[in-house]
Amino acid sequence: METAVFIRGTAHIRQDLGFGDNNEAEWLALIHAADIALGLGARDVEFIGDSAVVVDQAKGLVKCRNAALAQHLDTFRALASQFARVRLKRVGRSQNLAGIALHKLHSGF
Repeated sequence: METAVFIRGTAHIRQDLGFGDNNEAEWLALIHAADIALGLGARDVEFIGDSAVVVDQAKGLVKCRNAALAQHLDTFRALASQFARVRLKRVGRSQNLAGIALHKLHSGF
């Protein structure tokens, strides 16, 4: 797995994250974004992603029943508690800049 996160117009890519499904990769991307935002000293953040599962679980709208994903949710909540304000927004896959960047990276564009 790998993740790509865009913050302030800059791509941050993590590779070689082991094996997992798309939901796990989406959680790792959200955690990656939170780590970077904290490192930059952000206090008011908006995380944007295209995974309905992850966005809805992170918002607390859908219960997380998978043990591995629940660990990621716990990690995210611990990180999110360090911000003054956290917003989560879901966008369509075609609007996901990080996903587009990863696709281009692997397709040779």
